[in-house]
Amino acid sequence: MKKLTIGLTALLFALGLSGCGNQQKTSTPSKSQVSSSKASTSSASKQPSTSSQEAAKSSQSVSSSSQQSVWSSAKGQQLAAFMSEWEKTMGQQYESYWQGNSADMYGLKIPDELSQPDGTNGKMALAVGDRAVTWALSANGQSNAEYTIVAIYSNAAHARYGGKYVYLFTLHNGQPEALVTGQNQGNENNWIYFGETRNEALREGFAKIVKGD
Repeated sequence: MKKLTIGLTALLFALGLSGCGNQQKTSTPSKSQVSSSKASTSSASKQPSTSSQEAAKSSQSVSSSSQQSVWSSAKGQQLAAFMSEWEKTMGQQYESYWQGNSADMYGLKIPDELSQPDGTNGKMALAVGDRAVTWALSANGQSNAEYTIVAIYSNAAHARYGGKYVYLFTLHNGQPEALVTGQNQGNENNWIYFGETRNEALREGFAKIVKGD
């Protein structure tokens, strides 16, 4: 009887240990589960949020827009301030002109009566050097023309005959170039000839404004 009791006790004890062992094995996660969990956590931490991506794109767009705009109203104001000082050194008086408000250069309204090389949209073609060139007025310095005009100044309203000048502040191949004419007569080509100004202060002043120096 004692042997039977001892045997049953031993059997129950063994079954109890086996049950505890099974519970411990069931509660322990597998290596594959741990690895998968770590990978998911790592992936989530590395992936930027949608708002961060949108902010980055917006910043890049603003930066790109700023780089593309080589002329602006702010630069136009800087040029106006520069011209007000420069004209004093020249003993002359200059005013700003634009489309719809032209300088009267011996009967030719600039820019309203300037034409393209094919003679369209004006009375006289704009020539630089020995050839007529394409041109365009632009408030931001961008165009497909050879010369992009961003500002026009003239003393025509105040100077005497023979002393009138018109300055075209342009961008040519992306570079600042201040053109000037004092032409007071017509010619067989029906061109009005401009050339780059030899005034060093004016050239350098305009270039610094364009480049933001």
